[in-house]
Amino acid sequence: MRPFFLLLIYLSLTGVCSGQSDRQILRRITKHADSSSQVMTTVRYLSDVYGPRMLGTPKYYESAQWAKKQLEQWGVKEVKLESFDKNYLGWATEGFSFNMVAPNYASLRAYPLAFSRSSQGLQVGSPVLINAFDEVYQLSGKLQGKIIFLRGYYRPVRSVERKMSSRLEENALLRAAANPDPNDVIVGYHSRRSTVDVFGRRARIKRERSKFFEFCAEQGAIAIVEPSDFPYGILHADGNRAIPSLHEAGDVRPLPSFVLSNEHFGRIVRLMDLGISPKIELNLKSVFYEDPKYNVNLIAEMPGTDPILREEVIIIGAHLDSWHAGTGAVDNAANCAVLMEAMRLLQQTGLRPKRTIRLILWGGEEQVFAGSRGYVNKYVGDFAEGIPKGENDKISAYLNLDNGAGMIRGVYLSGNTEVAPYFAEYLGPFPKSQTLTIQNANQTDHELFDYFNVPAFQFIQDPLDYMTAIHHTDMDTYEYVPEADQQHNAKVMAYLAYKIAEADRLLPRKSFNSPIASRKGNTRFKLPGYLDAEKVSLVADFNNWNMFGTPLYRTEEGWECRLDLPPGRYLYKFIVDGYWTADPTTPTEHLLKDGKGHGGLTAKLVE
Repeated sequence: MRPFFLLLIYLSLTGVCSGQSDRQILRRITKHADSSSQVMTTVRYLSDVYGPRMLGTPKYYESAQWAKKQLEQWGVKEVKLESFDKNYLGWATEGFSFNMVAPNYASLRAYPLAFSRSSQGLQVGSPVLINAFDEVYQLSGKLQGKIIFLRGYYRPVRSVERKMSSRLEENALLRAAANPDPNDVIVGYHSRRSTVDVFGRRARIKRERSKFFEFCAEQGAIAIVEPSDFPYGILHADGNRAIPSLHEAGDVRPLPSFVLSNEHFGRIVRLMDLGISPKIELNLKSVFYEDPKYNVNLIAEMPGTDPILREEVIIIGAHLDSWHAGTGAVDNAANCAVLMEAMRLLQQTGLRPKRTIRLILWGGEEQVFAGSRGYVNKYVGDFAEGIPKGENDKISAYLNLDNGAGMIRGVYLSGNTEVAPYFAEYLGPFPKSQTLTIQNANQTDHELFDYFNVPAFQFIQDPLDYMTAIHHTDMDTYEYVPEADQQHNAKVMAYLAYKIAEADRLLPRKSFNSPIASRKGNTRFKLPGYLDAEKVSLVADFNNWNMFGTPLYRTEEGWECRLDLPPGRYLYKFIVDGYWTADPTTPTEHLLKDGKGHGGLTAKLVE
């Protein structure tokens, strides 16, 4: 028998040939998922063996190498580690202690904060409380041998009366689906913000804090302590609060810095309020890594089979790095494991879509999107100029998973109403995962793709105890990763990626969403004045109230942009440096409401 006919028989028996029904495809995915799931084993390796996975450390690099090897063993042949930046530091602790030795002894619950330097042995000192950073400069000459407690960040916790862990109830999902404004937060944690402003804000905070850290060191202070804002002794140990993550070469290396449990911080405050000055004994041995080879993204591909469409790509992504107090099991080993499992399922079922499916595990999401920022800037769009690059128009979708280890309940459409029918169809086989909300979601890697108008989405997930106990804390461990949820999520991601890769066309993009202000079109929008403003955007019904997606350019008289709008009546206002602003040329008595929560609007008629 000829080899060609043998191939046809093989394809028909395995179900790989075209013409399979959606039910057959899902059945094949489910069979392999249920009989040979590797998702929890992957979580164990990434968390228990290689966690924590701080960017720039040997453990992070080893985790990426292990993931690469595992994917290759599953048959994914095109896997590589790609360097994205040589400027990021790694940091780890090799030992520490933090105790009160007077007025009596107590082992205090504390954890070092990343990128702080060693204490040079055991140190003993007395606390000094400050309510604001600027107060420290009034203590010149009085900080020798002192431990600075940032009292201004202290809010006493009380018995927690809310649920520590929960699933999304049906009424919350229904309200999210009915939400008319993407800027409203109905489910999840974060709504819209300006992506590029995040970079500038973090740089500004680092500059301000660096002056503070340098002064404290010059004055002979021993250490700096911030309070945890979680209950039950949980330690919130990240670099996004009082003491920022100074993670780049050339940054100031702060004095030994710790987060102290809310309860123990409160005890120190109460003792000092009574006029008693405690003695604190502490030690920290930390190590910095400056090897650029540790700063990598993992990129794995399943090439498309269509000679033309294979150049188009569906990217599924999650960040591989973690913070350091836990093992990074929930944030974000669980979701990395889900996406690796999705690739395994597609590989082992023999499903070969027309377009390429690309898995990317990002480095440095916790360091202001270090890995995804490097990738996007290289392939998708130039952040400095706001100009798209070659890969931009070839990406059908970027699907991001980074909201804890709960079950996928649906998709944040981020104002892209045109994609709703596609997700409604593709999520049809998953009744528990069908909620579609126009709501935005951010503070994770997909927002960088969205900035350049790539269809980029985050998933609604059951909150469980993610924000109440786990997120960036020492409780981020394997115990809080529910197996059934991960198995379900892997099936959803495998099926969804395959269906998008097989679609007749690329997913539609948002209208009027661009980093650069449009200067061409049949309709002009003009905001006079506000010459001292840094950024102005147009927000309107025709761009689904996208707060930062339709920028204006500066003129001698103010700001303006031009857009191509079809005939109709439109309602709009402006966003000036983050503030909603009515068109000042419209008399107050003529400002309108749209009945969906938006007021102070001006109507524009396009003939």
